[in-house]
Amino acid sequence: MSTIDRLDPLEAKILAHLQTDGRSSYTALAELCDVAEGTIRKRMRRLESRRVVRIIGVVDPVAIGMDTVAVVWLRVERGRLTEVVDRIKALQETYYVAYTTGASDILAIVRVPSQGELITFLTKGLGSIQGLTEMETSMVLRTCKQSYQWSPWSSKMAFSKPKAEEADELDGVDWDIIRYLQQDGRMTFVTIADALGITESTVRRRVTALLQSGVLKVAAVIDPTRIGFATVAMIGMKVERQRIDEVVSVLSAMNSVRYLALATGKYDLIIEVVQESNEQLLDFLVGTLEDIPGIVRTDTHLLLKLSKETYDWGVAKEVSK
Repeated sequence: MSTIDRLDPLEAKILAHLQTDGRSSYTALAELCDVAEGTIRKRMRRLESRRVVRIIGVVDPVAIGMDTVAVVWLRVERGRLTEVVDRIKALQETYYVAYTTGASDILAIVRVPSQGELITFLTKGLGSIQGLTEMETSMVLRTCKQSYQWSPWSSKMAFSKPKAEEADELDGVDWDIIRYLQQDGRMTFVTIADALGITESTVRRRVTALLQSGVLKVAAVIDPTRIGFATVAMIGMKVERQRIDEVVSVLSAMNSVRYLALATGKYDLIIEVVQESNEQLLDFLVGTLEDIPGIVRTDTHLLLKLSKETYDWGVAKEVSK
């Protein structure tokens, strides 16, 4: 079982600032939080060592042409579940893979450059895996909230997207820099420059341009299970068509909603919800959702274990070594 860390007000404040600017210096964070820099360093070491938070570079998938997304619901032959999950999470196209209960055994979220490549992935990638018995795909039309934007406090406090400037075409150096920041979003310019054999000023200029263009965001990704949100569920919804925008707006503002997508297929909306217990999830299902006008039906898939969650879509193909 994961060790649970209850965030105190200072830690919540530090993480909220980092979700706005993941590369804020310790000095800047100390001034914003009105504490000593040494206190910030100590808290950050504690949060990272206990895996409460990861600070990583996340590329805007739309900006790099990785804008075809699908949620895939899978059924597996009895006795082959672990084997199949291992095969699916090894596929580069999957960035989210979980064991589930309900109508499916496995849920995977896939991101590829085009619908043609999605078809190839479904037929040749997943299709080549022995043990799969059923597969149902929901195409994502629009991702309204990403899991790396989530926090247990007000989303308005936690996430703000800077006004993007026009981005230049990315070259190999840009991709190399991104790859290092995906490992550690606070990696120093000096460290990256030494690794790539270029000047610190070049790295600084490139990172600044990537951040200002909106192509790259340095995100503070909080693990909900590490701070007491042990119950995670993926919920598919049918919604009255004329009220979809209204329902999206309400759900997006909820602290318990970690992921939200507008989809095709059997669901109009797909959300990932985090709660502290099964009882609270039940309250959310029969209380909160029931009170939202426009929701016609919901199907709940309880996530037993999150096997893969990554945000490095597309980079491996772009960086030539």
